Amino acid sequence: MPQAASYDRAGPVPPACGAPVSASDFRAALSRLATTVSVITSDGPAGRAGLTCSAVCAVSDAPATLIACVHGKSAANAVIKANGVLCVNSLQAAQLNLSQAFAGIGGMAMPQRFALAEWGVLATGAPLCRDALAAFDCDVVEARDVGTHTVFLAKVVATAEAGDGEPLLYQRRAYATARPLCPAEA
Repeated sequence: MPQAASYDRAGPVPPACGAPVSASDFRAALSRLATTVSVITSDGPAGRAGLTCSAVCAVSDAPATLIACVHGKSAANAVIKANGVLCVNSLQAAQLNLSQAFAGIGGMAMPQRFALAEWGVLATGAPLCRDALAAFDCDVVEARDVGTHTVFLAKVVATAEAGDGEPLLYQRRAYATARPLCPAEA
């Protein structure tokens, strides 16, 4: 069995250790990951806003918590911070147009974007897309600025599901969907 390479901890650190990866190399590597496409929405005293996001991840199921990373230059970022609530609407493959609109493609005003789908609310008042594959209604627990983005730590207070559609994914800088490789276990 081959042994792992080693180095003398007392000696100089190898050049690759601790050196930051370039932003372009990092983005290229990340593009290989398949991520769920969501529209994150918020409504409250600061107004109603939304954006397309592929940086959402579960943190814990007890208590139910997730993180969402939103670019600091997004107008929705300030709205989410001020309102203190958000809803992650995980899109179905058939909702590609909604993803494009909330990503700013086509330059639609926010009310026009919301007019593309049917919306409701759960517990927080943040807009819930009624056709989203799954929705996570959340109170923002913490907002931390890290580099170019704000990481929102959000406590899930309600969920909703809409059917068994295929998820809208993003991989290799293109939209995709998924199909089971093996039958689901009962």
